[in-house]
Amino acid sequence: MNCPKCQGGAYLADEDVSKILENTTPMKILIKQTFVCRACGDRFSRIVVDDIDGLKKDMDVITENVQTTSYMSPGSHAGAHSPDPAAAGIQFLDSI
Repeated sequence: MNCPKCQGGAYLADEDVSKILENTTPMKILIKQTFVCRACGDRFSRIVVDDIDGLKKDMDVITENVQTTSYMSPGSHAGAHSPDPAAAGIQFLDSI
């Protein structure tokens, strides 16, 4: 994205949901994106439209790829029973 004032490069600083359009097929969402110019520091906004169905599909893929991690209690020693040789030497100092 380029700055409309100086044509310098800009980065996305903030995103806010403006409105959800429920009467459309597929449902759409209006998002206000706020950008900041890297050259002059000017802030400017754009409104973009996105399909909610596409976002739901992306979230389903992300949740399928998430692995669950079990955490050990603070009193147990994680390094003693770890099958990973790199983690075998890790000791938690909170029990000392």
